[in-house]
Amino acid sequence: MPHPLNEQQTLLHDALVTFRPEFERGISEYDLINALKSPPYLVFDEDALGDSLMMFQTHFVLSHCLYLLKNEWREQKIGQLDIGLTRITLLPILESAANIQTEDSLANYYLDWSNLSATNEYDVETLLDSFWQKMAGADLHTSISGAELNRACITMKIDSLKDMNLPELKQQYRKLQHENHPDKGGRIDVSQSILQAYTQLRRYITANG
Repeated sequence: MPHPLNEQQTLLHDALVTFRPEFERGISEYDLINALKSPPYLVFDEDALGDSLMMFQTHFVLSHCLYLLKNEWREQKIGQLDIGLTRITLLPILESAANIQTEDSLANYYLDWSNLSATNEYDVETLLDSFWQKMAGADLHTSISGAELNRACITMKIDSLKDMNLPELKQQYRKLQHENHPDKGGRIDVSQSILQAYTQLRRYITANG
């Protein structure tokens, strides 16, 4: 069964949506992960491909979100996301219809969180928590300049961080993404800017909370 998305997975999903032009051209998983390690995304950190365990966790979490996105885009008639071993490509629905059934076994595997670990549910959740903490840990205490904070606040339409908490910041992020998301007719660069600003402000509030 698909697992409910936590905050980090939601950010990954939102980031993947903005890669639609890259998916239309075709992009390798390696290049996609490296792009997600860089601004404006910063979803993964530099250790995302570090050792074999982290590589597997990164691959699994990314694949899970890709298959969720594949289902969404198929339902929205946007296209068929072909998640291949060497390349991820967004194809027209008719052109890729023959691939739907052959990929079901892979989709079922990556959409089932129990496959991330052979242990019980508690251990799976602990592993996931550890994974996301490692992803966020390297950036948590990174200094953010006053100018960057000001730009982020303007982008997020926040007057002051003085009394802002994480739930309120998250609520504002969801509101802005709802208004500007590419799936809703918004611009990709605006969605990317909102994602980057939210990531910066979240790190700042967490580090100074």
